[in-house]
Amino acid sequence: MDEALHSIVSMRQVSKAYGATQVLRCVDLDVATAERISIIGPSGSGKTTLLRLLMTLEAPDEGEIVVAGTPIWTRTKSGRPSASSKHLRAIRSNVGMVFQHFNLFPHMSALKNVIEAPMRVRATPRPEAEALGRELLDQVGLAKEADRYPSQLSGGQRQRVAIARALAMQPSIMLFDEITSALDIELVGEVLGVVRRLAHESQMTLLIVTHEMNFARDVSDRIVFMDAGQIVEQGAPEEIFGAPQNERTQRFLKAVRER
Repeated sequence: MDEALHSIVSMRQVSKAYGATQVLRCVDLDVATAERISIIGPSGSGKTTLLRLLMTLEAPDEGEIVVAGTPIWTRTKSGRPSASSKHLRAIRSNVGMVFQHFNLFPHMSALKNVIEAPMRVRATPRPEAEALGRELLDQVGLAKEADRYPSQLSGGQRQRVAIARALAMQPSIMLFDEITSALDIELVGEVLGVVRRLAHESQMTLLIVTHEMNFARDVSDRIVFMDAGQIVEQGAPEEIFGAPQNERTQRFLKAVRER
């Protein structure tokens, strides 16, 4: 039985290059509905590019990506990926992404940042959007900060607003790209706590690029280790962290532990 038929995300032979730099090389990946996957690996291994392809921020040079049963791209006769703006918006409405650097609108309050997309993209009436926005800010521990602007918030608070903003579109899939890498170390825990609760209490599919190994072990159903644009090894957290089979995985985890 084809595993892709039961996957909310399916990638087949996906490759991506920037100029002469090959970032992804023939990647195959299936993600089950409600599965939590942490993607680990050294810098430059293709982890962020993988998420950007799923978010339709980039197009693959080769291969196919299917989200919720729908291919993101079709191929022209010349082999180029093609998709209408309407189609890409429909895909994006099912996928939320939280980036390293927040990307909040500085001229909008926390609440306005959260409700802007539902009102503009989904035509959600303002009272309904505000009710949802306040509920989500409460979920991330920021109910009292709804009227504050990004410049008035700490880095950890800004990242939690960014998480609430992504959740406001009620996506089936959430992508997290090194969301603690730009934070001071004392703020990391408050952000990881939000994602940890999401992993344990929701039925959302999560793909998490992270360098926080203990966090990845705790929240993940599966760990994917990438290096040089390829998936080198994958498996349950206890397998990857307890007894990795690939020498490259072993060396990476040894280096992480010795930091």
